[in-house]
Amino acid sequence: MKQTRRILGILLSLLLVLGTVSVGMGALAAEETVLFGTYPQSEVTDTALMGKLADVSKHWKSYNYYSGTGNWTDGKMQPSDFMRYADFAYNGNAYRAVQFTKYRPSYTGAQASATAGNGSGYTTEFIYYFKYEPIEWVVLSKGNGILMSKKLLDAQAYENVVTNSKKLSYANSSIRSFLTNDFYNVAFSEAQKSALGSLTPSTADYNGASGTAVTDKIALLTYKEAIKASGTVLYNATDCKFSTSANSDYNRVANTYTDYARCQGLNISGSATDWWLLTPSESAAKACFVDTVGAIGHTASANLTNKGVRPIIKLTNRTDNTESAIVSCRHNGGTTAFPQVDATCTKPGHAAYTICNLCSGVASGESTLIPAKGHVDEKMRNGDRGADGWCDVCGEELSIHLDNSGKLQIDGPLQKLFDLIRKIVAKIEEMMGRMKAADNKATDKTANNNESNQNNQTDDESLSKAGEALNSLGDLLGGVIGAIKGFSDEQSAEKEQNRTEIFDMFKGLLGA
Repeated sequence: MKQTRRILGILLSLLLVLGTVSVGMGALAAEETVLFGTYPQSEVTDTALMGKLADVSKHWKSYNYYSGTGNWTDGKMQPSDFMRYADFAYNGNAYRAVQFTKYRPSYTGAQASATAGNGSGYTTEFIYYFKYEPIEWVVLSKGNGILMSKKLLDAQAYENVVTNSKKLSYANSSIRSFLTNDFYNVAFSEAQKSALGSLTPSTADYNGASGTAVTDKIALLTYKEAIKASGTVLYNATDCKFSTSANSDYNRVANTYTDYARCQGLNISGSATDWWLLTPSESAAKACFVDTVGAIGHTASANLTNKGVRPIIKLTNRTDNTESAIVSCRHNGGTTAFPQVDATCTKPGHAAYTICNLCSGVASGESTLIPAKGHVDEKMRNGDRGADGWCDVCGEELSIHLDNSGKLQIDGPLQKLFDLIRKIVAKIEEMMGRMKAADNKATDKTANNNESNQNNQTDDESLSKAGEALNSLGDLLGGVIGAIKGFSDEQSAEKEQNRTEIFDMFKGLLGA
């Protein structure tokens, strides 16, 4: 029994690869807050729910995040497909699935790395799920209806492509494009957008040199707003508790952030993190930000991807509204022209289809082709998790085939493997719980023969159930071995031999 528990403990420690990220209370927690819109925030850690979400067909999009040659400011940064996401609805809630084959670099000039972690605790190749939850906003100005997100909701670069000679302009910046397109369309439904007023923030740089004027429905806090300067544009400075100094100020500290922002590469120092301000620096390729102690800096490299995003909105209707734009999308009532997406497989029988650029739902075309992203695996197409992962038309292995966005799609046996691992974790926990219960009952035995006999019978039943669980575990481990073997390239006997040796060693260690 002790040996069995030791083996189970080792297995459990090896298989537990998912964790939770704790977040602290916001610095402005005492301020009035409003719930409005939704955004992916908390990671799903419930294994049963994760298994159900894994069964939902996903229509992946590339983030098109930038990476470069390793030079900070050579201007050679380019978007690529090392990270992807899929938005979908399940059981009345909206979720975002996230996966990356390489880690997002901490600045856009760096090369995306397949091995070096970004400090987020997330692992390449795994699919993580984040639930869309109401966005909590801190009221900065009651009279003007100006709100700032309480949590850091995302992590993005201020500018993706920078050179030492390029003076930043908020009007043309990457962060403004992200806010007014990606964030705006995902966080708010059409009804919510109509409740937002227009903002005309100052685009002057840190030294006051004027910039190109903008009028948007979403923005960032400017340097002058952050120091509660007189004559600020967005709100009446007397309404806010920010310091008038650029030095440390607890009211500006962002120690509340989402799991999703961390997944995107947000850099956490202690319990706090930096966040961008709208104001460009007076120096080329740099911008203003708030650091981890609430002090304001103006020389952050604009292509850093690990600083937080804390949007500003002007709400004209103060009624709390937490409707999910994804759940309520319905492809925007057919009013948006969606891009045509061609099937990856070039063999006969594959049709083009149209995907909603908001919720990733199939707006038109043959939706039955979508689960395999253009390839046909009959079991997968019918929703059977026993799919073999091979295209029945062209014979390609779906787990290593590019999908329509250019990303590797692993809706085949690789994802099945991850699901099995999660089931094994749950099974081990169940077995250890039963064994602990059996030990407790054995300890509580009395000298009374009748009670002793009864307890012995109970112990036998507990151990019998544990034995059944062990058999189930063996079946699951066999499934893992079979699933991983299914990845093998049939044209490569050498690769198959290497995999077989690994599995034989794995079974030997388990005593199978």
